[in-house]
Amino acid sequence: MPFHLAVGLSNCEQIFEPGGTIEGYVTFDLRESIKVKAIRISAEGLATTKWLLSESSKSSHGRSREVSYSAKVTYLDEDQMVWKPSEGHSKSSVFPGIHVYPFKFQIPAGVPPSFEGDHGNIRYHLKATVERPWKTNRSVTRYLSVLPAKDLNKEVTAGEETSSWKSKKVGFFLFRYGKVNLQIRIPKKGYVPGETIYIETNIDNASSRPILKAECYLIQQCRFLAYRYGIAGPTDGRRSSSLSENDRYLSRKRDEIKIVSVIHEMQIDPRTEHKSKMRLKIPCTCPTFDSTLIHVEYFVVVKLQVKCRIRNTVKAECPIIIGSKPLADENVSPRTPTYQEVATFSALTHRSMMSVDEKLTPKYVYYPKYGRSRDEDADEPPSLTDLQLPPIDSLSDDD
Repeated sequence: MPFHLAVGLSNCEQIFEPGGTIEGYVTFDLRESIKVKAIRISAEGLATTKWLLSESSKSSHGRSREVSYSAKVTYLDEDQMVWKPSEGHSKSSVFPGIHVYPFKFQIPAGVPPSFEGDHGNIRYHLKATVERPWKTNRSVTRYLSVLPAKDLNKEVTAGEETSSWKSKKVGFFLFRYGKVNLQIRIPKKGYVPGETIYIETNIDNASSRPILKAECYLIQQCRFLAYRYGIAGPTDGRRSSSLSENDRYLSRKRDEIKIVSVIHEMQIDPRTEHKSKMRLKIPCTCPTFDSTLIHVEYFVVVKLQVKCRIRNTVKAECPIIIGSKPLADENVSPRTPTYQEVATFSALTHRSMMSVDEKLTPKYVYYPKYGRSRDEDADEPPSLTDLQLPPIDSLSDDD
């Protein structure tokens, strides 16, 4: 008995803010009458972390074994019955035709954004289910992107200058070549995707070896938390007061991913100083956030390559904040889009290209015209019309 089940959304951009509503409809296209117990739509928001660690104990006689660490936090869990049989009946027939059932869910305030990581993720989705008597239930899932409005104007340090200094002796033991001093300075700390970071570097090569190149890159640092066998972990999104670093059931993971990079070839002679300016354009990426299980922050790193074999790099880094609303007092183009007008699209990053299902890739805000007039087309990111967005998730059953 063939039928078609689909979930549609009133918000075509499919990006939602915490505290907002999810409005849409379940479409049930039926060619023949079938018996149905109920038609449900559920909304779920879940953060999960998971990995394996090798551990050894006295009882295992020194042999190591793989131990699972995991944790879950539920941010949204609601269910609605959009169709049910008449009173006093456990099932009823649904006649042929296109049946549309509206629904509406409220997203809790303060939930973290959608995120996909190597050791954990935060996912929000809608799931429509048709319950049939004596037959397998049929369902279809549609993933959502939830993005808090991270306003840089509310961040105290977003407009402040940030800098870092590093001094390191290059070479090793009998082959010591002296010190290399590196200082980097960034005019402000808060940025939005699409904006360009300008980095000033001051290099003092006090060694006897030349410096060959400098690499400037943006790092996304992700920290994950999990519990041994998944026990003793938080389940409601609230931070536990009993959490401590010494908890023997607690494990942490940290990933650093280079999301954009530029390399400058240079020749800085020994016993000389050099000043240069570099820039990085921030790609479409997740804002800085902190949650119970997952924490994401960003660092701008400058690394120098010295001409020697051992201890031949000098690295300095500065933390930055990535938000979704730019600073209000910036001298930018008057045609810079506002938060409501900004184009949204799903950028295929290193994670989404490795992902089996592209529907899990979250969407984030991006300012493609940041600081430039609209008649400048050089290095312009793709427009929303050029993107091939996935169709509405649907399920067909010809059983």
